[in-house]
Amino acid sequence: MLQVFSNLFEELEAEDIIFCNWKSHHSAESHLDGYGDLDLYIPIRFKQKFEAISKANGFRRVASYQSHHNYLEHYFGLDEVTKRFAHIHLYYKIITGEHASKNYNLPLENFIIKNLDRSHLLPKLNISSRRAIFLIRYFIKIGSIYGLLQYWRELKKYKNEWNAYDVSQNFNYEDILEIGISRKELIEIDNIYQGSNFFKQLLSSIKLKKKFKAFRRRNFLKHQLFVIHNLIIRLINRLILKKQKILIPGIVVSICGLDGSGKSSIASSLEENLSKHFCTKLIHLGRPPSTKLTFFFNCFIGIYSFLKKVRGANNKNYSDISKKNVSLIYAIRSVLLAYDRKVQSNNAHKLSANGYIVICDRYPGLEIGKMDSPRIPADNSKGMLYQFCYMQEQKLYQSIKKAHIIFHLFVPLEVAIDRNNKRNKFGKETIEELKERFLVNAEARFLGKSYHIIDSSVAFESVLTQVIHKIWHSKAWK
Repeated sequence: MLQVFSNLFEELEAEDIIFCNWKSHHSAESHLDGYGDLDLYIPIRFKQKFEAISKANGFRRVASYQSHHNYLEHYFGLDEVTKRFAHIHLYYKIITGEHASKNYNLPLENFIIKNLDRSHLLPKLNISSRRAIFLIRYFIKIGSIYGLLQYWRELKKYKNEWNAYDVSQNFNYEDILEIGISRKELIEIDNIYQGSNFFKQLLSSIKLKKKFKAFRRRNFLKHQLFVIHNLIIRLINRLILKKQKILIPGIVVSICGLDGSGKSSIASSLEENLSKHFCTKLIHLGRPPSTKLTFFFNCFIGIYSFLKKVRGANNKNYSDISKKNVSLIYAIRSVLLAYDRKVQSNNAHKLSANGYIVICDRYPGLEIGKMDSPRIPADNSKGMLYQFCYMQEQKLYQSIKKAHIIFHLFVPLEVAIDRNNKRNKFGKETIEELKERFLVNAEARFLGKSYHIIDSSVAFESVLTQVIHKIWHSKAWK
């Protein structure tokens, strides 16, 4: 069991909160180790307490893009020992039925509490009650075409859950008065599940769903419309969008630093790790893509810069910007770059408002001449067009929203030089250029609400672990 789970369960127990694993018991051990989602039931009256305790233990609530149901929530927590994410699929009421629609709200709280085995850190139902709930869930799932398709898709899971019970023993079923099921009816559907043909199982499903009509969340027509709508969403998501869980709220994280600090590698690895669970987007703000407004001008200036390179007249120069004689073309290009960065940063914050973890490779600053910052120095001797460019660039950078978290990676110059020499990158800086860039950007700072300077000269995995930990526990989420 992950430590983050045991910490949560111990505190829930200490606060006398009723909770248990109410289904998928055969996979519970795997789920507790961080593989899959743990199905947890907590009566609705404990909702406020659970939210406070889970938050204090590092869990965050997330939403599913594909489906949302009242009284069902998802929580993720980061385990500090294994660095795996713990996933709780939380039920405040027993909402069940077909996998997608979950069209039944069964009042089983008293039944669950009465048959609860609290001898383990994670309480669970006694074996007869587990089997009874399995049978009820099974027979209300298979009574429709869509339900059957979903059942056959997950047939192995159902078989594994059933095989976890010792079917050779007689089960001490009891009446479930809350939903009108008698012990005799439970024994009957048990026998039908084990020995009857599938046609008889379908008839039993229809009979049981008729009995549960009062517990439906939607009538027949609304249910069919919901199923069609949800099926379309799932197909679009599977084939096109491929969205994972949505965080509430999202966050903009930026990885900054000079060449050789490992910022691009950390940004890519963050995206790879977090996108397994959450909606994640990697955005480049050092050299952002052109917008519709800047595309033509950027192409023209790109050709102009290329021709200068061919003539050998465009060597990189990272010296103090105030000492440069900045050309008008350079000033125009700087304004276009500032505009593109502004647009990309806006996109990052829009995505985070929609629940994304947005990872920015680099982020703007405000100090003229520093890395990813304004590039046009104040010069009153220049003409009106130059002054206009200067003012526009300043306005654009000052209007850029701060990232929620900045991770400023730092390495000593000798480490950066060594790493840069090993990089397989076209047009990378020479040793002299790197030295000059280090000198100019020694005091560079970037736009962030929460700022962390990270020593990235240590092992890569150690840096990545630090960054993930600080993201998950950051107060910037608030």
